[in-house]
Amino acid sequence: IELEGGRENMTMAEIYKIAGFNKVEKINIGFVTKFLFWLRELIGRAMGWDDDKELLESNSYISRLSDDQKADSLLESGQMSDDTRILYCYKDELLGEIINKTVHCFWLMASEKTKAGYNLISAVYVKRLNWRTPIYMALVTPMLKWIIYPSILKDVKRRWAREFPDNTADLQDELARR
Repeated sequence: IELEGGRENMTMAEIYKIAGFNKVEKINIGFVTKFLFWLRELIGRAMGWDDDKELLESNSYISRLSDDQKADSLLESGQMSDDTRILYCYKDELLGEIINKTVHCFWLMASEKTKAGYNLISAVYVKRLNWRTPIYMALVTPMLKWIIYPSILKDVKRRWAREFPDNTADLQDELARR
């Protein structure tokens, strides 16, 4: 995702906060995306998929990081941000994990400085946790790719435009037309 403007030498910790990933409930997404999140939460609660501290502790990759890697992180390694555990956050890269009874998900954000601002790169890797993982992913992947991720990325651009209005007039016009 191309983000126009921004300050020189921004860290991933700064970009992460501006993008709103540190407070997922404040991400401004459309009705359909909100409904899908609500539905997933409802099903997760009913099926007992979420909030399993023992599962989180026994599967987390936090223990695989060295003390130096943890110390170099700009955000506290291991801190929880909603359902995401931050593994590390370096100058240009952040890695988080989500663990519940359906998936062990790693999501990466990386940034690179461009002439116009920053290029934000995002990747998601889902590790098979149990027999539920492939079934769950087969059901949710189309919604993630076609509805949820585009909605979140649109909000990231909106937040960036609010934070850096002088640099993003064209982007604001483009978002207003959508």
